[in-house]
Amino acid sequence: MLYFNRLVKYFSIIPFIFLSFSFIAKAQTIEESVSKGLANSSVLSAVSLEWASLREKLNQSSAGKEITGTLNGSLSESYSGTGWDFSDSFSNSITATLTKKLYDGGVSKSSEKINSLKIDQKSLQIKVLEQDIILKIINSHLDVFLSKKIRELREKNIIRVKEQVDANKARFLAGAINRTVLAESEARLARAFSQLIEARVNLTNSVEGYISLVGETPGELAIPSDISTLPTDEKTAINRAEKHSMNIALSKLNLSLNKAQYDSLISSVMPNITTSLSGSISDSTRSGTSEGFTLSLSLSSPIFYTPATSSKNREIVASEKALNFNLEETIKSTMLNVKLKMNIVESKNSIINAVEEELKAAKIAAESTRKENEFGAKTILDVLDADVNVLNSEISVWKAKSDLIKSSYDLLAAIGELHTESLGLSPTAPQYKTIEIIAPPLPSPFTFLNPNNWLN
Repeated sequence: MLYFNRLVKYFSIIPFIFLSFSFIAKAQTIEESVSKGLANSSVLSAVSLEWASLREKLNQSSAGKEITGTLNGSLSESYSGTGWDFSDSFSNSITATLTKKLYDGGVSKSSEKINSLKIDQKSLQIKVLEQDIILKIINSHLDVFLSKKIRELREKNIIRVKEQVDANKARFLAGAINRTVLAESEARLARAFSQLIEARVNLTNSVEGYISLVGETPGELAIPSDISTLPTDEKTAINRAEKHSMNIALSKLNLSLNKAQYDSLISSVMPNITTSLSGSISDSTRSGTSEGFTLSLSLSSPIFYTPATSSKNREIVASEKALNFNLEETIKSTMLNVKLKMNIVESKNSIINAVEEELKAAKIAAESTRKENEFGAKTILDVLDADVNVLNSEISVWKAKSDLIKSSYDLLAAIGELHTESLGLSPTAPQYKTIEIIAPPLPSPFTFLNPNNWLN
């Protein structure tokens, strides 16, 4: 009993200990949490640089058809003879050559197509990743909001139950109730304390998860009353998913990429035409000084397909058939997922109506119980039980509202419409902004001529 009284005193002194969280006055919307969370995401920053590296890969597609230049030089001097009779001979030459491939069978064009499709693929993968991060932030936002609501309700319940326990103590001392009634009310208070502790722990954990995602302590979070962009019926949802599903778009893009790889294979076995222009200056004891220019045109072509090339051809054909099956399965699974998400949203709406009616009934019952208690028809324990029913109904209402919002965003994600644009935010994907890559300069080919390199 002494321990219980100390526990009551402890919670009475600091009933709002968790208000130490820095909740700001202005309500913070889900969109604001998402915007901050996306800016805080290291994963998105990493894949954005991967996207930028693919852009550089695209710039390298024409490397095979670029003009290349080489400079060759040779210096030779020799002495020969017997005794003191030596003869001096030398041979020096410098040759500069410019080479360009006039026709590479379409290899550069195929490489450019493949790299361009890989950029599109990475862009879609980033959008899918962004969608997953948005969902996590939304769920975290809702968890903090709901946990805070439950904690507030538990704290109000503590105050209410404690008042009843204090009143029962006075009645017990006056002989109006027996020891059993007082003990039962104290048991309800102890249960309320344990529920409050659990609510505070849940709030602490949800806040920590929010900070990890968003990068800052949550403000006074708010939730929308509804989401206006939701489809009104299943048919509309399916039609929108067919147009906007990122999983379906990725499957189709994989087919295009496989086709580009086939074109690249064909290009690799086509003839090549290369031209080169060389200029040389030479000086030797035998032929004297001479200058010359050479223009050449060369054609090369494979004579037959190698077994490896034929195997690569069969590999691409098999991959195409597999990708077609994967596309069909992706479409079916996406449509099924949209239907299930749509059913869940509709059920959550029905649940909200039911728990709101339950709350109304619980409030009416609690009010009736209090009046009957005044006339001695109900005990104070009946009043406490009625108040607990109201509390549980209020928690059920907030949980139902939170679940509806979660389900609504899950539906938008299944359709493929949960992204920064649909939330009215500035796009964060790298294809909407310039990513600057600063690299150290490459050394000059003539760096080796620096005398310091030979002396050190």
